[in-house]
Amino acid sequence: MARQALVGYFDQCTGCEMCMLACSMEKYGVYSPKKAHIRISRDLRKVVFTPMACIQCDKPPNHDAPCMRSCPVGAITRDSRTNAVVIIPEKCTGCRLCIEACPINMVQFDEEAKKAFKCDLCFGEPKCVQYCQFNAIEYK
Repeated sequence: MARQALVGYFDQCTGCEMCMLACSMEKYGVYSPKKAHIRISRDLRKVVFTPMACIQCDKPPNHDAPCMRSCPVGAITRDSRTNAVVIIPEKCTGCRLCIEACPINMVQFDEEAKKAFKCDLCFGEPKCVQYCQFNAIEYK
C-alpha cells in the first residue's frame, strides 16, 4: 500500500483550529488544542496559517519511519490497513526518543499520560479533514 498522509494548504487555512478541536474530541473526548495530533503553523508577520501533521514517513527498503527505528520497545508500528505510523500507548514507556527522531517535529508528548502521540490518520477517516470547513486539509 502506498503511503497516505494529510496535506495542509496555507492558502485555504484561516487558523480557526476546528481541525485541532475535532482531533482532540475524537482522540480524548475533549476540546483541547494541546491534545490535538495536528498543529497549525502560524506566520503572523504574513498572516499565514498551515495545518501540519505527521507525514507518515515511508523510507525504502524496510519502510520504517525514523520514530519507529528509534523506539527501543517496539511501541511504534505501521497500521496494515492505512499504512499510517501508529504509536501503541500501552507499549510506550515515555522515553521520548521518537520525539527526537521525528524529522518534522510532529511527535508530541502527553505530560499527563507520560506517553508520546502523533497523527494516526484516525485509522483512515481523519476527523480534521471531515470538519475543516475551508478544505485546508486533504487526505491523500
